[in-house]
Amino acid sequence: MQNQSSPAQLLFPTIPANYCPEGTWSDVLNSFITLYLNNGTVNIPFLNEVTPQQITIINQNILTIQNTLNAVTPQTGTISSITNGLGTYVVTFPTAMPSANYQINITFVATGTPTTTSAGWTLATGTQSTTGFTFYSNINTSTDTISQIIWSVANIAAF
Repeated sequence: MQNQSSPAQLLFPTIPANYCPEGTWSDVLNSFITLYLNNGTVNIPFLNEVTPQQITIINQNILTIQNTLNAVTPQTGTISSITNGLGTYVVTFPTAMPSANYQINITFVATGTPTTTSAGWTLATGTQSTTGFTFYSNINTSTDTISQIIWSVANIAAF
């Protein structure tokens, strides 16, 4: 399908010089569409070289890609109630993930310049399920200016 050397073309019948329909604008436009635009053709160079089997394979490949993208099922949410000290945060997904094997990303959002950049998190053992997970984080609200936590999950294994 090497059609890069010749662009696709839209071909329409030539409008004769004496074409002058009468009536309202909608009558004129509908007459033009019926007589000329509806009788146009699209010329795509080398399209006739594509076999029905190749079209079937292309359609199957597109469906496979779409199914793979759908399997990623990314989700995100925010936590605004920040616990001082060691906090337990329970995340429940709006929609269940296809499996409990997904990647978790936690982002700490600061309202200003934090005095510490050591905010981290740990997954609570055995809590990662298709409906959510629980994690721990030790945040000192008097020195860390963390205003919210953004969580996101995605089934990267689908790729």
